[in-house]
Amino acid sequence: GVHMSKQAKVVVIGSGIVGCAAAYHLAKFGWTDILVIDKGELYENDGSTSHAPGGVVPLSHNRLLTQMGTYTSDLITSLDHFKDDQRTWNHVGQIEVCTSQARLDDMIRLQGTAKGFGFDTEILNAKESVERLPLLNEDLITGSLFVPQGLIVKGAHVSGALAREAIATGNVEFVANAKMTDIEVENGAVVAVHTEHPDMPRIACEHVLLAANIWAPALTEKMGIALPLMAYEHQYLVTKPLLEMGQFDRGNKAHEVVYPTMRELDSAMYFRQQWDSYGIGSYWHKAHMVRPRDVGKSAIHPFTPDDFLGEPWEQAQRIFPAFEKAELDMETAINGMFAFSVDGMPIIGPSPVRGFWTAVASWLTHAGGVGKSVAEWMVHGESEWDMRQAHISRFHPFQTTEAFTTVITKKNYREIYDVIHPKQPPTEPRDVRRSPFAERLNELDAEYTAFAGLELPNWFNANQPLLEKYADRVPAREGWAAAYWSPLQGAEHLEMRENVGLMDLTGLSLIEISGPGALAYVAYLCSNKMDVAVGRAVYTLLLTEAGGVKRDLTVTRMGADKFWLHVGEGSLPMDLAWAKHHAPNDGSVTVTDISNNYSALGLWGPNARKVLEKVTATNVSHESFPYFTGQWIEIGVAPVYALRISYVGELGWELHIPMDMALQVWDKLWDAGCEFDMPAIGLGAMDSMRLEKGYRLWGADVYTEYNAYQSGLGWTVKLEKKNFIGKSASVEANAEPLKKKLCAMTFDNDGMALGYEAILVDGKAVGHVTSANNAYSVGVFVLYGYLPTAMANAGQAVEIEYFGETFPATVVEEPIFDPKMKKMKA
Repeated sequence: GVHMSKQAKVVVIGSGIVGCAAAYHLAKFGWTDILVIDKGELYENDGSTSHAPGGVVPLSHNRLLTQMGTYTSDLITSLDHFKDDQRTWNHVGQIEVCTSQARLDDMIRLQGTAKGFGFDTEILNAKESVERLPLLNEDLITGSLFVPQGLIVKGAHVSGALAREAIATGNVEFVANAKMTDIEVENGAVVAVHTEHPDMPRIACEHVLLAANIWAPALTEKMGIALPLMAYEHQYLVTKPLLEMGQFDRGNKAHEVVYPTMRELDSAMYFRQQWDSYGIGSYWHKAHMVRPRDVGKSAIHPFTPDDFLGEPWEQAQRIFPAFEKAELDMETAINGMFAFSVDGMPIIGPSPVRGFWTAVASWLTHAGGVGKSVAEWMVHGESEWDMRQAHISRFHPFQTTEAFTTVITKKNYREIYDVIHPKQPPTEPRDVRRSPFAERLNELDAEYTAFAGLELPNWFNANQPLLEKYADRVPAREGWAAAYWSPLQGAEHLEMRENVGLMDLTGLSLIEISGPGALAYVAYLCSNKMDVAVGRAVYTLLLTEAGGVKRDLTVTRMGADKFWLHVGEGSLPMDLAWAKHHAPNDGSVTVTDISNNYSALGLWGPNARKVLEKVTATNVSHESFPYFTGQWIEIGVAPVYALRISYVGELGWELHIPMDMALQVWDKLWDAGCEFDMPAIGLGAMDSMRLEKGYRLWGADVYTEYNAYQSGLGWTVKLEKKNFIGKSASVEANAEPLKKKLCAMTFDNDGMALGYEAILVDGKAVGHVTSANNAYSVGVFVLYGYLPTAMANAGQAVEIEYFGETFPATVVEEPIFDPKMKKMKA
């Protein structure tokens, strides 16, 4: 391959399954001059692909991972079976065996989620489970979930098959023993890759895609790119031939895998057939963490027998009585390394260094989908699926520190197969970041949740007296729905609607865009009209080129050449990366994160004006301080930017306060509110208030896979503006009939949903719930979800599946609360 040694369009580093899948898709999408290099051999390489036991597990509670997993399963089964000794893939399905009722309940919930995502699974009882996998101990089993898309594959064969198809296009070359030594960067952009390969010491290129997984963080450190992932050892070993498996012949590759791949999640173990033997994978041992720079040449470490030979082996023998007489093949036993990121999701996308991309922290199960997504992103500028959960820019600086990465990846390893409640805050590390109001929140006995590392109140136990006041209007919850919830959330919601409440909004972030080009740039970034009077706030969208909703946000014009973008702390790093990426580089615009300069409080409710006028000399009447405007006011000695907007649908203000003066402003407002018995209100109430008001939640109700018109936000897109990101796609979308639309539904009588439940019409899944909660003010339970347009009409009957039961619901006009906006404009 000397002809390509000096130049390539893109250099992919790593020939594991992710690197091969990315090269395959880049070629498929029309790129040429693609070079894949590896530090060692190709395909059967040093990384996790080669030793991975090969279970492809397409289904999870996470929608993106399910999209990636099901795509990977379909991609693999489209490849040929090419090797002589073993098949590339075996389409045997996957069985999730449950040994407890709690686990079976979780599988019933997962079955409903899968239905909402568009594919069917089967719940089996103990007897049916044993019919699928005869070696199982029927007495131990409460039931199981069978997933038809499950596969068992030979990882290196899959890589090889993807590589062969990529090479056949004539646009991809693979080179072994070409260890990357350096990435050359000029003016903030990638220009070349240096290697130890004698024929290609320097490869000039426009793009580099790092697919080196557990080695990756050590390779990006000097570029100033922190990738928060760690390698963890995980045990895999094989029994010697089992008497009970005598019918399977090692000379016949069709016999290698006949039984489905199987996991027993309560024990964090999985099992797969290997001809007449059985492979056992175990996470049931203390975490063996390996820092990326200490990984060494291979992803395989010596087996540690003490981690397996006690309880894990005893449990394996209970599940498979045939193991009781079995010997273990200790010669082949390994501790194989896998990547764990800080949030368990892949790390994909364009880094701050132009032309440098990553696709790391992926498992075999998702690798095809990861390769597809990064290739789409590189070729088309964005991917089909929303990348918010896998985006390289999603991390806050604290999340990439060594201390945080160590603690949380250990926790993720320990909790790998735990049943995690969607509302469950992380168990550790806690108290990473504290609100400036923490002293007061503690005095009110706040029940905290962690949000982007920040401890914020979910509800306040001090509000117990409100419970008696509203007892009859807060429906009780039980079981799963009652976890991480309190009736106090309902009481706080109703009190703010009827009186006034004070809310810690430290989780709001501010991006400031300033300079002579600020107006032109903000107008290009945002869908709505931005040339408004100073002091006006505008609700707008950031759109992708394809017209998908990247973010909904409020933007305030602070001056002729200065705008504040109000975004959530959770998405701040991504929004900041987006704003910096698209900014002109002629010096006319400065993009600054000023989030830590300001804290914020929400003061909302019918009595909000009466409280605010007690603490400031500014006239806060409706005439002097209209809805959707902002002014600098003084509260004591603090200059406060007061913005008359509300995410909860009430009269009131969002108050932006210098961080070091925040506490004294809280105290002044608190004293002024005493006359009204004003309580503090937690984030739990905010969610039910915004939902009954029909306000969208980013990442749940709106994301890039739907456009503004489908999301019910078309009114924020001003097509007459001369140019903005996503304009041409929006013009097209506006001219076409919509395929799907976000709708509000309410239960006809009883029912429960927390998000991601399947929505059925005539017994067939047509979508899934995006958001759900009690609408306490209206006395109903409200749900949102995207429905096919033909069904998106008020009066349409639907059913919601919750833990295997279906509950009738009806599509209703939205918003169900204060549709005429009387309350906010009081």
